[in-house]
Amino acid sequence: MVSCVFAEVPVGYDAYTQWRQWARLRVGAEGGLASSYDRTGENSDWSHYESPPGLLTEEVVATVKTIEGPGMIYRFWMPHVMAKNDFVVRMYFDGELTARIDTNSIAVMGGTFSYFSEPLITTCAGGQVCYEPIGFAQSLRIETVNKASGPFANRHYYQYSYLTFPSVTEVNSYTGQLTSEEQQARLEVVSLFENVGQHPAGESPTAETMSTGPTLIPGGGSLTLALPGPGVIRKINVRMDDTNDTELYGVQLQVYYDDSAAAAIDVSVAHFFGAGKERAAYRSLPIGTDPNDANEGFYCYWPMPFRESVEVKLCNTTDGPISIDSVRIEYEPGPVEKDMCYLYAVENSLTKAGDTYHTILSTTGRGHYVGDLLYVQQDSNSFLMLEGDDVITVDGSITQWGTGLEDVYNGGAYYNWFAAQPDEPEGICPQSATRPLNGILYVHKEEGIARADQYRWRIADCIPFSQSIEVNVECRYGNVGSEWTSVGFWYQLPGFLEDIDGDGDVDWGDFAELGRHWLETGCGQCGWAELTGDGKVDANDLRQFGASWLAGCF
Repeated sequence: MVSCVFAEVPVGYDAYTQWRQWARLRVGAEGGLASSYDRTGENSDWSHYESPPGLLTEEVVATVKTIEGPGMIYRFWMPHVMAKNDFVVRMYFDGELTARIDTNSIAVMGGTFSYFSEPLITTCAGGQVCYEPIGFAQSLRIETVNKASGPFANRHYYQYSYLTFPSVTEVNSYTGQLTSEEQQARLEVVSLFENVGQHPAGESPTAETMSTGPTLIPGGGSLTLALPGPGVIRKINVRMDDTNDTELYGVQLQVYYDDSAAAAIDVSVAHFFGAGKERAAYRSLPIGTDPNDANEGFYCYWPMPFRESVEVKLCNTTDGPISIDSVRIEYEPGPVEKDMCYLYAVENSLTKAGDTYHTILSTTGRGHYVGDLLYVQQDSNSFLMLEGDDVITVDGSITQWGTGLEDVYNGGAYYNWFAAQPDEPEGICPQSATRPLNGILYVHKEEGIARADQYRWRIADCIPFSQSIEVNVECRYGNVGSEWTSVGFWYQLPGFLEDIDGDGDVDWGDFAELGRHWLETGCGQCGWAELTGDGKVDANDLRQFGASWLAGCF
């Protein structure tokens, strides 16, 4: 759907297939979510729209969302039980009075509308999701028809995830047909999804590897693999074939960039990869525990740029020795552009007392959030803990408010245990259901306990931030004592204010470089010299630079 790319960041289907660009700064891009969440902050998260306002209970035409472009819808989700109830889906492009998309949820989610089809359309654990990119050059208005109050299936739950881009970005609006180039790009995404578990970029003849054989890490000891920079880590494989859950949780995966004293990643092997504790062996695009080559073990395919050096450590936090079958790092040496971000991951845990939110990520700087794994458990035979919404705040403003925990991860109806739909691949009450971009690794409830372990990756539908981001999920519906653990993944430029001229300091040289970009361009094509996230190099960036300099960011 796209005729050119802003600041070299691919959009549309290319956002998936251009693997290295997953790490590139999204200059001037903004993420958004149109959803049916209860605008009052309560829990009636259905049949709310942009207009008419309020919880609608009668049959009426409603505007779901009006979005100013250029931009791209990357994800459309509904619970399976509601999608089967034939909700109207209409989209008006660029101010037109006639809808270019005029269909219904059965056709879209069933894979019978236009070229929309599997594997970009999928049904998973009570939810149905469409990942076909829908571009708009100037604007998009989404419309539906609300159903009158009645059966549970009349409740209209929905989510549309989208990105908008700076005005100079040329995006072709949806026409119902793909050009030959777009058809080829789509075929590449289909191949990517169908061969999940293989490296998204394929094999690299110039990549180098560093590896270890069987190793016993003593209690309190560590195993370190260090690489000189610059370069990009293509993959990390860890094999711990005969270890138990205690050992998987006892080994911390740590990553240090450029001789930093602080780890950018410091997460247990179990939680980082989603391993152990009865979780399903799975394959997703960036991370999994079931690679196509069984000799590789757990895998991480996130691109990981580094400039000066990188250290990958496995640290044994227990008192006893732990056996590691192998560790393998594959990397591509070579220059790293200034607007390439580093991969970070943070593990957060909460035992609920009077808490309203569990925080998945809270950070300052510039980058983009790309997803998480979330592990939830409570001592109660109830999934009510999954009622919590996700709330994402970017640069001080709430930009995304969801409709329920299982909805975030593209499931529905408490992962098909409630209002269960029998015509799903994993059937009713599945304990696991995994897909390239989302899945449940273990969901179960029985007398005295309920548990849900899940993941979702936001590769095309990432959430850019220019100053700060906070990703929260409501835990207020969980019992006191319920346990919440998450691993949030994001890309970020090192430091709050990137060194513009690359000399390691923020000083007069950076001021001069910023001035040069200001004179040369007003559209932010320079990437790293655009500081405020509005897609332009202008006086706002100069003020941001001055404030950071005065605050001591040098």
